[in-house]
Amino acid sequence: MRTILKFIVRIGVLLALVVAAAKLLEWFKGSPDGVGEEGFSFGDDQDDPYAIDESALGGDVSAELIERLVCPLDKGSLDLVDGKWLVNPRNGYRYPIEDGIPVMLVEVGERYRDASIAGVVGDESLA
Repeated sequence: MRTILKFIVRIGVLLALVVAAAKLLEWFKGSPDGVGEEGFSFGDDQDDPYAIDESALGGDVSAELIERLVCPLDKGSLDLVDGKWLVNPRNGYRYPIEDGIPVMLVEVGERYRDASIAGVVGDESLA
């Protein structure tokens, strides 16, 4: 009788583990809204969170912070341009400084990329 009871308990535990694993798989199934095989897209009713306000560009950023900041993509140094942009001269990614806060997201740098400066190192005319 005890062996049958142990067998039933083991089967119950095994079934509980299978159900728990199935629930976990359901949580990680599919893509979030707006993301699919074609990549991320904004719906018609959504504002673009990566859009910048040109009037808010610039602001005071400490020189020490600017020295420490690197491109989040290639971890290389950045050039300060016009007090409004941190520019990666190797790939042309431009990171805006909004109200004194550098926006260091790869998506933002890519969006405002200037292909004409990609590969230009040490050029101070990177407007």
